[in-house]
Amino acid sequence: MDLAHPSTTAEWSEFLGGAGHPPAAEEDVLAAEQRLGVRLPPGYRNFLLASNGLSADVFAVDLLPAKQIGWLRETEPELLAAWSTPDMDFFADHAAVLAQCLLISLDDGGAGHYLFLHPGDGEWTAYEWWPGDGEDPSPHENFAAMAVELWEGER
Repeated sequence: MDLAHPSTTAEWSEFLGGAGHPPAAEEDVLAAEQRLGVRLPPGYRNFLLASNGLSADVFAVDLLPAKQIGWLRETEPELLAAWSTPDMDFFADHAAVLAQCLLISLDDGGAGHYLFLHPGDGEWTAYEWWPGDGEDPSPHENFAAMAVELWEGER
């Protein structure tokens, strides 16, 4: 099943089909943007306004609500430090990028499945990473592209 990439709040609501959490209030999204010092990318912002996070029960991983998203370097500094050791050669090429990323998921019970967004103009590049598998983070064009791929994989 090929799903379209949702962009607007209405498209996200339709995409989720009632499986999401209650929407974030505009004030919560604005507060997150102020706390983070950036405007969130439109597709992800509209996702939060349609569903303030998602549970791993209905999605591949727990997506955090607006109040809990944060910069990877601040939310997981020990993890970044561990991945930056000399024996983690695969990480070296990605360390600078990951240190700038916004963590949008919760580590699902220690399995080490992370989703994050790298700031840019307009929509941000989205990454999915299972660091324990020794592979590089998988980039996606944007949050919607990553979410659709993960959603299709769950169905």
